Amino acid sequence: MKYTHEELLQREYCGAKTRAGTPCKQRAIYWNGRCKFHGGLSTGPRTPEGKARSAMNGHCPKKKPSV
Repeated sequence: MKYTHEELLQREYCGAKTRAGTPCKQRAIYWNGRCKFHGGLSTGPRTPEGKARSAMNGHCPKKKPSV
């Protein structure tokens, strides 16, 4: 779907405070009023399989590159 220039200008900004202290200027916001960087889609694992996989994160050491 194409938007007109006026429709794009009327969109709301995310408005979350950035690390620099200025408001975020992202216009692609979700239902909660924030962009994907400041509270977007991910809510973490929900299924038992996903929770188990998440719990195992960090338990196996990374392979060091051979020099």
